[in-house]
Amino acid sequence: MSKRTDLRPAESRGVTDEQTNAAGWVLASVAYTYRTERPEAEVDELSLVTAIGARAYEYAGRSYHGGTSRIARLAHDAAPAVYTGVTRGVFAGELGEAARRFGFEWDDANEPAIPKLPVPGPRRTGESGRVPAPRPEKRAGVPRS
Repeated sequence: MSKRTDLRPAESRGVTDEQTNAAGWVLASVAYTYRTERPEAEVDELSLVTAIGARAYEYAGRSYHGGTSRIARLAHDAAPAVYTGVTRGVFAGELGEAARRFGFEWDDANEPAIPKLPVPGPRRTGESGRVPAPRPEKRAGVPRS
């Protein structure tokens, strides 16, 4: 007789739509990294597996309890096989196609919403480099109380 506290095996649970969407995001994220960082370098299978696992961990809120392993497994199973001599730039296109099969859409909305702009330094006036404090106005003929 089973009790409510008994653990259920993970194989009996189905894959949710959220996990499928997350796997598409993971593949697209890795594809973006491969396309923008060292696109001429050769793809290493171990680095691909590591990147997929890291992105799944990031998606799940940096927690193992957010379905990280299932998302990473889905993404890894959908990723194309790494073949000898393939560059990161070429492989990024193949990862992008795998992400599209999960329903991931490539558009401008996937770019960062807040652009990274340089932070301006402190305002400086005169040679001292200090901003003078506001002074009370002096009125002619009106005594201060």
